[in-house]
Amino acid sequence: MNFNKKIILNSLDDTAEIAKEIASELETYPKNKASIIFLEGDLGSGKTTLVKEILKSFGLSEPVTSPTFTIIEPYLIKDKKIYHIDLYRIESRKELEVLGIEEYSAENDCLIFIEWPEKAEGFFSEYDLKIRLSHINEISRELIIEKS
Repeated sequence: MNFNKKIILNSLDDTAEIAKEIASELETYPKNKASIIFLEGDLGSGKTTLVKEILKSFGLSEPVTSPTFTIIEPYLIKDKKIYHIDLYRIESRKELEVLGIEEYSAENDCLIFIEWPEKAEGFFSEYDLKIRLSHINEISRELIIEKS
């Protein structure tokens, strides 16, 4: 898959299909480091829905909840650690330090999905994938994937 292109998502089925492709790509990433995936987009643009579909593609059967209030939701799928982090409510660098946000990126063989990554500027110097979701209309979304 070309990770530097725009894709139009017109349904949840489209989202599930691209999620499978993203999951397959993430499976090829090095196991000796954390893989960082930035998720950008306005409220309600589908960031959490995309993560849910990616986790389903990895084989997660339990419900995926939005980490908006918990900030970090950890998952373990087939011995792989996955962290879904939502920084929307974060207001200061101090809050990130208290959460120990840097420690997650020091783990090996894990995936870290970060919604609102701009709020963690300086904590994550690089990403493996950046995914931007934008509203086209009430149903459709534009998805842009950029591989670093």
